[in-house]
Amino acid sequence: MKKLLLLLLFIPLVFFGQTVLGDFKIVDGEIVWQKIYEETLKIESQDLTLKATGLPKLTTTIWLQNLEGAKLIVDHKNGRTRLTVKDIYAIDGSSYTYVISPIYGATTNDDKPSYAHETYVKNRKGIFRRNFIKKDGKLLNDIILKEIKNLTAQKDDDW
Repeated sequence: MKKLLLLLLFIPLVFFGQTVLGDFKIVDGEIVWQKIYEETLKIESQDLTLKATGLPKLTTTIWLQNLEGAKLIVDHKNGRTRLTVKDIYAIDGSSYTYVISPIYGATTNDDKPSYAHETYVKNRKGIFRRNFIKKDGKLLNDIILKEIKNLTAQKDDDW
């Protein structure tokens, strides 16, 4: 009975202290997506364009709606391919004006990227935030996989 009680107390500690979630992990405080394929993919390192299309507007976070891109790093070794996606960022296209006085105003810096780790990592603890674990991590994973599938698809140019 004591072992069961200790196990039930230990499970929430493991759940809330995650630094690895599916293909995502936290490396030096940044969120990195990494997957190894057991085949050689014909793909090169490049900048990715990530768009959250087809997601419900009301239940999707603003950060995911403004998702823009990331860096893809490709490594080949012994007939295998490792894909690493890092520097995942979103750009808020809207700007807001704050009125300080009737004459002066200050605007936010639009087109400034915000990175995934700024939104989804608890800085002091270096673990994923709850909203990433519950929903946004899966959505972001699906978006990345969709883009990689588009890059690796065989293009039939013989028409």
